Amino acid sequence: MKIQYSLFDTLLEPVFVLNAEQRVIYCNETAAIVCGLSVRKITRGSMKFLDLFTFSEPIEGLDKLIHICDPTPYKEVTFQTPQGGEGKVQITLQPVFDSMGDKNWIVFVRDVTLEERLQKKYRAELEQKEDVIKDLEDAKVQLENYSKNLEKMVADRTAELSRLNQMMTALLDSLNQGFLIFNEQGKVLEVTSKACEHTIEGRPQGQNIWDVLKLPANKVDGFQKWMKTVFMEMLPFEDLAPLGPASYPHSEGNRISLEYFPLRNAEGKMDGVVLVASDITKLVEAQEQAVRDRSYANLIINMVQNKNQIGRFVRESESLLSELKSGLKASWENADDESLFRQLHTLKGGAALFSIQDMTEYCHKAETLLSEFKESRNAEQYKKLQDETLFIESSFHKFLIKSEDILGKKALSQERQLEIPLSKLQNTVEKLQSLPQGNTAAQLLLNDLMMESIGSFFESYNDVAQKVAEKQDKQLNPVIFKNAELKVLPEIYSTLFATFVHSFRNSVDHGIEAPTVRQEQGKPAAGTIIVQFNLLRKHAIDWLQIRIDDDGAGVNAKVIREKLTSKGFDVSKQSDEEVIQHIFDSQFSTREQVTETSGRGVGMDAIKHAAEHLGGAVHVRSEYGKGTTLIVEVPYMTDLVPAKKLQAA
Repeated sequence: MKIQYSLFDTLLEPVFVLNAEQRVIYCNETAAIVCGLSVRKITRGSMKFLDLFTFSEPIEGLDKLIHICDPTPYKEVTFQTPQGGEGKVQITLQPVFDSMGDKNWIVFVRDVTLEERLQKKYRAELEQKEDVIKDLEDAKVQLENYSKNLEKMVADRTAELSRLNQMMTALLDSLNQGFLIFNEQGKVLEVTSKACEHTIEGRPQGQNIWDVLKLPANKVDGFQKWMKTVFMEMLPFEDLAPLGPASYPHSEGNRISLEYFPLRNAEGKMDGVVLVASDITKLVEAQEQAVRDRSYANLIINMVQNKNQIGRFVRESESLLSELKSGLKASWENADDESLFRQLHTLKGGAALFSIQDMTEYCHKAETLLSEFKESRNAEQYKKLQDETLFIESSFHKFLIKSEDILGKKALSQERQLEIPLSKLQNTVEKLQSLPQGNTAAQLLLNDLMMESIGSFFESYNDVAQKVAEKQDKQLNPVIFKNAELKVLPEIYSTLFATFVHSFRNSVDHGIEAPTVRQEQGKPAAGTIIVQFNLLRKHAIDWLQIRIDDDGAGVNAKVIREKLTSKGFDVSKQSDEEVIQHIFDSQFSTREQVTETSGRGVGMDAIKHAAEHLGGAVHVRSEYGKGTTLIVEVPYMTDLVPAKKLQAA
């Protein structure tokens, strides 16, 4: 059979045509891309096929082309090119006669690697297929007009067209992508590829395209309107194509991506839409695995860089998990929603801080289930919440195992590692204090051996704020810490300090504006957060003051007032400063939608709850448009049993 090699120009798979001397007399653009050369250089330079590739195994029949009379089976090999290219392909040889009657051999190369090299010519190759379809239609018309006296000619021509159709079908079927065409009425035409059986689970000829794509009933009307807009060409096709369904819901869970290309007639009018369905399951799985790998790498880095903070997180999380399990043992009628919200939100914040992805996701899902339970309050929803906490505990124990492998068991001990127990140190301090002039020595012992710089508890929150800023395309200067060397006892304040993760996240999420907005308001593009630690003397008691200032948008008292009014609270007699204190109310949030960063209304409540537990208080000041100040004051305690000072406070 004679053939025009230009038919292969539109194919997305590499095709070479060799003469008896193995020299390349034709190759399509895709083949040239694989070789890393131009079509002109390959064909006009009479390059031999084996000059273009080095294969891992010999190609059967390539050295004896003249003996090949039938297509050879596909052989899978790896290759390298002189230009440095490499990959894995399947190759078959097939004899063919060109338009001059000369015998040559077609080399079909099926690329089984990722299709990155093919996408550049994708649209142009598909658009060129309209010429082949038009030629077939013209040939059919001419055959019908022939006279009965030319029956033999008609038969010969029909046979030739049949062979051409078979070859085109074979070429389409050799590709790994599903191809189909649908018209203005949404009917799928006869031209489809065999790969449709895998990608869209069947040959769809004659069906409605919305049925083929398994669109839900409530989305069919929207799809039909999109299709009508496409064929009317009210907007450029390139702008409309991304609005079509982007994926196919495969019954086996395969990830099938959908792409659309215009098919135009000779006058340039839309004749149909070419749909290409590609199985990208392995690519998506590789991307998801890469995300998990990066998360695990960040976890290891956090463990190494923040060993002390990891230990504190473990101790605090074990305490929170114990409280959570204890709280969930209550009947669903007596569940304490607010406590459960605080525990889950604080657990999630700590897990996110140290890149414990699974635990973060389970906590977020549990928060959602708790919100749903709060709305419905039934036993079934409560059981779902209880079950989800088991996943949180399981992921935490997996994290502990990984942490012990990296840091060792001592790093995760329930007590800070010193040469002697802290209780003995405390006894020593008390004995020193009972001696004449022993207070000075006792204080030195406290400072040197038992107390830690308060800044060490807050340094990691700079990373928290920077991560939130990065996710939201905001700019943030490094957090400034003042008087961070102030010494505190971790055993007393660790729970309070753990809740401050909410404050830093809120400062960026609710406070710091986008760079363009800040510049329009005369502010620097990057926001600033300043943390000050102070010791105050009030009412004959020493107080620890933690003050966090940001230069963001401030708190909008009007929005909070409207939110409270809509919930049935009368705040008409309250000043703006009194109104904004409601941000510490349990489950109060100005956000309408829940995100990983905010929307639960639990974060500021957790800070208030922890401060009040120590006998302290919280307060917020804000100037709308200029910034916000959070002030937390708690008694400053320097002994391990703070009950007396709590009572005095």
